[in-house]
Amino acid sequence: MTVSTYLFIIIAGCFVLTWLIRVSPFALFSKIDLPNGVIKWLQFVPVCLFTALILESMLNQEGSAGYTLNIESILVAIPTVVIAIVTRSLTVTVILGMILIAVVRLFY
Repeated sequence: MTVSTYLFIIIAGCFVLTWLIRVSPFALFSKIDLPNGVIKWLQFVPVCLFTALILESMLNQEGSAGYTLNIESILVAIPTVVIAIVTRSLTVTVILGMILIAVVRLFY
């Protein structure tokens, strides 16, 4: 398989830009003391992202007619939320949620 120079430059450019976008905030904010209000606000970001991912997976888009509920995801979301509340650990929640979705897809 050959890769043209143009394609290689595009891939390398995307790598560099993605790396800069993801690494530069860590480098910048590691040297700056943020106000307590900003730090408190940033603590909600993982919860918001996790919630958005879960809700997006619970809906199936049916063309331009709208959305329908994904029963598999709803069956898994309920115990997964309980696990998240009890353990308060993102790692445990994700791993057990993946196991639950595997079991539901095996039988459903």
